[in-house]
Amino acid sequence: MPKSLRVFALVGLVGLWAVAAFAHGPYGPPGHQQRPPSGVIRVSAGGEKLTVWPYTTSDFETPSDPINLLFPNADPREIRQELMKSKGARGPFAAVPGANCQWTDAMGYEQAAWGLPERWVGGAVQLACVPDGAPLGGPFRFHVRLFRAGRHTIANAHYEILIQGTAEHEVLSWDLARNFVAYDMGLTGTLVPPLENVGVITPGYFRAVRRPVYLGLVAAGAGQLLQDLGLILPQDGDVPIPTNGKAIALATAIDFEPVRTHTVTTTKVTYDVPLLPKPFCGDPNVPEYVRLGGGPLQFTLSVSTGPSGRYERTYAIGGTLDVTPLPSGSTLPASIFEIHQASMDDRNAQVTERTQQSLLGDPFQSMAWSFAAGDTDRFVRNVVCGTE
Repeated sequence: MPKSLRVFALVGLVGLWAVAAFAHGPYGPPGHQQRPPSGVIRVSAGGEKLTVWPYTTSDFETPSDPINLLFPNADPREIRQELMKSKGARGPFAAVPGANCQWTDAMGYEQAAWGLPERWVGGAVQLACVPDGAPLGGPFRFHVRLFRAGRHTIANAHYEILIQGTAEHEVLSWDLARNFVAYDMGLTGTLVPPLENVGVITPGYFRAVRRPVYLGLVAAGAGQLLQDLGLILPQDGDVPIPTNGKAIALATAIDFEPVRTHTVTTTKVTYDVPLLPKPFCGDPNVPEYVRLGGGPLQFTLSVSTGPSGRYERTYAIGGTLDVTPLPSGSTLPASIFEIHQASMDDRNAQVTERTQQSLLGDPFQSMAWSFAAGDTDRFVRNVVCGTE
């Protein structure tokens, strides 16, 4: 689930609001992430042996997304170069909402993956396939994070929808996005056969679409899409996301052509969340709810590349939202600030994420976290709930 502003995120879609709790992930002091995660596997791809953890994570412990793409002997910057040049008809995906899109650098939060020899690595390169002028999706998008592990790249791709009234996304499919990326890589003419399917996790389901979001999509006329994605509403609870548990291994022969570029993408989002649990500093014994609105929040993505091959990305989010206690209470301002930075060259890669979200009331309340992966690994989270 996307984490950018996630302490304020669980929301309505096409007029149907959702209520969900904010999940506090495990955390610890800097350096605790150095131990290997549980469940590391060895796989063969393109004649190479890769040792990886088959998930991504935003806290070095909790699996977030399954690894579903393997690029033996390829660099994330090479894959970015080719996908951003990819054009042409996508016949097998013509009926998929959002498939008529263009690859660009993505607005998204940071994650880490684990693979030898580096161990923890950050997803310095993120890409999204979106309509022109809709960097967060229109409302659907394909989103991929690329992690360099030694000479190889491992990745997760997912198909998701932007939730109305927020900048948050809900994942709808792993397998569709994996197949979409593989198809687009085929359009580049850089693939070396054969294409391989590699088992990485147990087939079945991984994560779920929240029930109110699913029902909102049905009400908006997306029932056939959900059925095509294998999303079946259970009698109770959320809707499991199916996966066949496989990654597609794509061997490539890419002539990397680094050039000097600089792009800046901006967008604004006005929030409107009628009801959600208070995300932090609430009474654990008494449910507390708030209404979230206001803004807009400003989103700015700046990406630079150099003739040496160096890649740099900065993603900033800032603004003020209005938080109103429910069923009644005074509206208070909430200050939001995030800064994400990523860099990659031929030898080093690093991502960092620093977030501060503060409720400006009496008592003052805030939550902040700091995440880094690559040359430096760190996840620290701090909550301040005022003083007695």
